[in-house]
Amino acid sequence: MTTETRFARVTKPMTDLVILNAEATGTVLQRQNAFVAEVIAASVDQVKVLTEAGSLRDAMDSQRAYIREIGEKFQSTARENIETIRDAGREAGTVVRGAFRRDEEAAEETVETVEAAAPVVEQAPQY
Repeated sequence: MTTETRFARVTKPMTDLVILNAEATGTVLQRQNAFVAEVIAASVDQVKVLTEAGSLRDAMDSQRAYIREIGEKFQSTARENIETIRDAGREAGTVVRGAFRRDEEAAEETVETVEAAAPVVEQAPQY
């Protein structure tokens, strides 16, 4: 096995974890960005509704509905983000377990290589 191949094999789990982290972070950030944009748009709309409300009761009803809607969107976004992070954690665990398996295989391969070379060393002339 070449040094380049060994290096690629050793660094693959780290590379996989970096990619996994970047994907999960990107997904969460995009979702948060969309949520903030929705909140800003809904807030502007709510201000318009409140300024046009015919009575205090209408304004309070509108505000109550607005708060409920924003709360539901917040909970939904939070649930989705938690699930994304949970999935990424599971995948990271799989990557780490796979790295340990590959290390065991590499150790076995090294032992076999050393054992195969042992007879050659024993037959070498002594000086």
